[in-house]
Amino acid sequence: MNAIQGKSAFLLPDISESGDRWSKLMALADMLKIDEHTGAITITNGKSSLTLRKDGRISVKGVSITQQAERSIALDAAVIDLN
Repeated sequence: MNAIQGKSAFLLPDISESGDRWSKLMALADMLKIDEHTGAITITNGKSSLTLRKDGRISVKGVSITQQAERSIALDAAVIDLN
């Protein structure tokens, strides 16, 4: 996680019932980055990332991106740039 004042206050004791869930939560926190200046939230996993910006822009990056839909995928924009 990004630098958080008093981060140790959030640490739970490792109890056998919740230890696995806590370790998964901490692993997810390591994938998260919050830009303090812009408020953008980025989740990174290996070579892929997803960034959500306050102004509504979303960036998806990866080696290969696949979309699947049981019915349809609708694109609605002023301009759709395919390349």
